[in-house]
Amino acid sequence: MRYIFLTIVLFSSLINAQENHIIELLNQIKFSEANSKIIPLEDRSRRKFDNAVIADLDQDGYLDLLLTDHARRVEIFWNNKGTYIKGKPFIFGDTHGLAVGDYNQDGLIDILVQPGGGNGAKPSKTLSFQVNLDRTIQGGEAFSHFEGSRGRAVKFVDMNKDGVTDLVTSSFPGGTKLNHAHFLYEANKELQFEFNKYLPTADAFNMRTLLTDFNNDAITDILFYGGKKILALKGNGVNDYEDVSEQVLGDISNTENVNSISEIDFDNDGDLDLFLTRSKEPFDSESDYDENTKTFYFFERNKPFLYDNLKIKGDFKLENLQMAFPHFDVFIGANKKMFERKEDKHGQHDFSLTQEEAKGWPTDTSKKGIYIGYLGDGNWRIEGDTDAANSAVIHNVMEKPKVVILEDMPAKLLENRNGIFVDVSIKYGINISEQTTSSAIGDFNNDGWDDIFVVRYGHSASEIEQFLYLNEKGKKFLNSKNHGIIRNELGATGMGADGFDYDKDGDLDIIYANERGRWHLFTNNTISKNNYLQVNIGNSPSGKATAVGASLLIRACNGTYKRIVGASSSPYSHSFNTYIHVGLGECDQVEEAVVTWSNGENQSLTLTGINKIYQAGKFLIFQ
Repeated sequence: MRYIFLTIVLFSSLINAQENHIIELLNQIKFSEANSKIIPLEDRSRRKFDNAVIADLDQDGYLDLLLTDHARRVEIFWNNKGTYIKGKPFIFGDTHGLAVGDYNQDGLIDILVQPGGGNGAKPSKTLSFQVNLDRTIQGGEAFSHFEGSRGRAVKFVDMNKDGVTDLVTSSFPGGTKLNHAHFLYEANKELQFEFNKYLPTADAFNMRTLLTDFNNDAITDILFYGGKKILALKGNGVNDYEDVSEQVLGDISNTENVNSISEIDFDNDGDLDLFLTRSKEPFDSESDYDENTKTFYFFERNKPFLYDNLKIKGDFKLENLQMAFPHFDVFIGANKKMFERKEDKHGQHDFSLTQEEAKGWPTDTSKKGIYIGYLGDGNWRIEGDTDAANSAVIHNVMEKPKVVILEDMPAKLLENRNGIFVDVSIKYGINISEQTTSSAIGDFNNDGWDDIFVVRYGHSASEIEQFLYLNEKGKKFLNSKNHGIIRNELGATGMGADGFDYDKDGDLDIIYANERGRWHLFTNNTISKNNYLQVNIGNSPSGKATAVGASLLIRACNGTYKRIVGASSSPYSHSFNTYIHVGLGECDQVEEAVVTWSNGENQSLTLTGINKIYQAGKFLIFQ
């Protein structure tokens, strides 16, 4: 009996130790939102598009930002040694994907811009800008020989392993034929892009794009996704791609409504696994109600709508009204008094109406716009028809209106097993059933295992905490609470997210956006004794290849860490974050560190210590 008792005590002690470890792990990670002294982000909700684009544009050793407000402009933020200043905007209008890199190898950073195509009426062509070291911008001309399209993704790829960056672009069909939605452009001897071929496509929403290496052969492969299919195209290193969707993905190829895919080596085995977020098509009606705050949210697009008999206490208070081109008029009460905007039409509008101001209902509502009226006895009506998108939040709605329940669309964790992907979501604790829009992959607590920050879709009538799944030594993921990343703005929904170390303090921070909301930068305040390494990767030693697509492989304390320059969950843009971050946990010895460029050149690094930033390759600009 004594031995049984001791066994029970020891077993209980082990369980308690494990529980204490998990509690400590979940509670230690903390973020706080950066204030205006760190980055002067606009405190007004607007339409957004895609992820932040992260790159050291002026090559001063700190990562700058390009942030897209959809259909308005791209904001540029220059990093002054850990704090940002807002630069002069130079990209305007309906902008989609951005790609950053030095494609012509002249030592200056280039920015390629994929404009929209006016709903198919005005097919556009890719634009090119160049960033000078003094932060001036030049260029802006279109590649006139490109085929016009409703542009979406633009990404650099070295398809033939010569070190020169070629180009993959995608588009939304309309103004182009469906089978001409994906384009491959090859760089010629003058480092200019020439059309190579059309790439396979599936359906209209199969325009989102991921560059990865799913078979670990050091040749970049392509995933197109977003509609009813995921296409896997295997690169052969000699200007061609083969559709291997069935072999690589099997039934996973039929996963619908994927809106972002991230690379993640969650088990530290040296190959790239994948994490998928999913949400509905962006054109369907939405409505939501928060019982606690009595707030009601609606979103309608391209069709008439009516919300009748809204029971509202007191004045009519509307927040974050967003209306898209071509109709912006709001008519109030029986006499159709027009709401006068005091700010530009591209963003949030808030206003309140008394019952007397909005009294009655007009006999004619045929003119395009939104109509608001008070019908008596606390009842209000909203009706609209604008041939575009409209959304808003209404406060003090005392009785729950009819709402649209969003369909479950579980996120997926796919393990790479020798180039074939297997869904292991449940096995590893990824149990997100609701819709999500993006993820940021990174070791946010530097314990040696990559974590997953996930942006949630919907819940637009409420404030919500985003998901942060911490990696428990490659065995499972744990959903952290109270980490500090909260979406406060109402009437918004999730958009894109990325992790990067903006202040060079050795941990990964997070920047993310909310559609019809705002950009947010969250500083990582996690306190731990864990170790890390960062490697800033330049051009290859010969100078024949830029850092685009270069990989870092580290072996340390029985773990293998693989990271890629430019890796992001962005479906449309290509960042150029050359500062590769690896958390090491308690490990303080690195056995091997090798950088491999897209042309096969490699360099073994001599690391003289940990918790440092190292340089690899050749830098034309010495920092």
